[in-house]
Amino acid sequence: MLFFREKMDQNLIDQIRRANDIVDVIQGYLPLKRVGSNFRGLCPFHNDSRPSLYVSQSKQIFKCFACGKAGNVIGFVADFEKLTFIEAVKKLAQRAGIQVPEYEKTKVVNTKREQLLSVYKSAAEFFTSSLFAFGQNVLDYLKKRSFSPETAKELQLGYALNSEKALLNHLLKEGYSVSLLKDSGLFGNYGGGLTDLFKDRLMFPIHNSLGEVIAFGGRILEPKEGVGKYINSPGTELYTKGKELYGLYKTKYNISKAGTAIICEGYFDFLRLYENGFTNSVASLGTALTEDQINLLARFCNRIIILYDGDSAGIKAAVRAGLLCLSRGMEVLIANLPAEEDPDSLILKQGKIAMQEVVDKSIPLINFLATDPRPEQPTAERIELILDALRILKDRIKQELLLQEVSDAFGVTVGALNSKLRRSSASVSAESSEQIVPQYESFEERNVLALALKDYESYKLLANDLDSSYFNNKRYRQVYNFLITQNLKSEPWEPAALLDNIENNEIKESLAELLFEDLQQMCFEDCLSGLRIRKVQRDLEEMDRAISKDPKNMELLKEKEKLALKYRQMTRKVVNKVLY
Repeated sequence: MLFFREKMDQNLIDQIRRANDIVDVIQGYLPLKRVGSNFRGLCPFHNDSRPSLYVSQSKQIFKCFACGKAGNVIGFVADFEKLTFIEAVKKLAQRAGIQVPEYEKTKVVNTKREQLLSVYKSAAEFFTSSLFAFGQNVLDYLKKRSFSPETAKELQLGYALNSEKALLNHLLKEGYSVSLLKDSGLFGNYGGGLTDLFKDRLMFPIHNSLGEVIAFGGRILEPKEGVGKYINSPGTELYTKGKELYGLYKTKYNISKAGTAIICEGYFDFLRLYENGFTNSVASLGTALTEDQINLLARFCNRIIILYDGDSAGIKAAVRAGLLCLSRGMEVLIANLPAEEDPDSLILKQGKIAMQEVVDKSIPLINFLATDPRPEQPTAERIELILDALRILKDRIKQELLLQEVSDAFGVTVGALNSKLRRSSASVSAESSEQIVPQYESFEERNVLALALKDYESYKLLANDLDSSYFNNKRYRQVYNFLITQNLKSEPWEPAALLDNIENNEIKESLAELLFEDLQQMCFEDCLSGLRIRKVQRDLEEMDRAISKDPKNMELLKEKEKLALKYRQMTRKVVNKVLY
């Protein structure tokens, strides 16, 4: 089997980036004001109250010095519009009037993830075609539940045939290997032979936020003794339970636009909400909401409405989920459904206007815990649950504001709440402080990296004359290791190209920060000499520690003597340079 992925020629990407001035593009999304040689505006990637986003026209990069978000013009469009890298490039190409081939397929070998994605794409297409070719009973079931064929098509629902090997045979014909299919999570292995995991089920494809199918959920149509109503794909290289949100790939743009997400529990709840215009919804795939899911959602919004079932189990799950969101600093509201209803049933019985009223009347989590009789905990425990969430919150200003809300809602003084919060926080800090290893800033390392990005000659000198052992700071060592793998061109010198499609955000943010540095008064060669001297100093200190453990080791003593001579020669050169 040959595997293909969409790939764009790097020369075309460079042409598109150059044709889109970063200041002009960003000003199409938000106002910028010139400040010295740069431009500044409110950062759209966090709740920015004072302008923290800086844009350099000369370097064609942006960086928020509050939340750390950084990149070039392609990265900004991708992050702002929640697009993939290639989607953002295509959008900018259209803006600049540059023709882009519909797609360019490049053979990929030895990439397990790419191969599995191809398997899941083929499986999803097979299930969907089976639904409309052989799944009349499933379409009748969906019709009985008042779901239209259009909804089934739009959300790529499917049907797993009532056969032991229907999917297996289809994928084998497509050319996939047995060993790959064994690892896909789509098959059971009984008696040494593979059989389809999903049989005679309505199929829900589970996508990641990029829209790639990475798993499936399957529901039986009629109850069967000893058979679970739902089964989901097991964990694979593509999918980990509790890390994805059903429907997010469809609704992420509307969530970002509204600044609010509605979280429901199940597949049918999501389908009903989506079909009725609540297109900023997601489902937690029937599991308790996890920190990974909250972190994923926080990329798109900061306001959450939890719309779980109205029974006691739903209320308990909603409170737990709300507290997790609160600890992340998000605004959390609880939608109040009648005890016997879920989102699907309420819309069926009363219509979308009734559901809109429920959403509009959602209650802030803290007020809900203070006033609603259904949570099982007594008042003191409810307050403690909120304080537990606030202890995790790193934003001290937001923490103080929320303490005031707790005080107003429960009628407890802020002083008493603060005292309880700080006492517990101090004990937590004491327990964890022993595990923290400080990462010291190294100005020599920082300056060498910043200056190496100023011109091609310095960049090549950095790559050729040093290795990663010269960088004691973990962050700068990562940046160095990334830089030496890049193939930057001398003409034109475009360090902003380094920020194309970097998956590691820490490296991307560090690079952007270094590119913003203005070290005109510093000489690269002098900084390089200082870094080499600092490296020899560290080697000498390490040698001293080794000798203290083995003072009679003559080899160590000889090595130290050589290092000490090298150190004296290096420092003498520096002194002579300063004097003469």
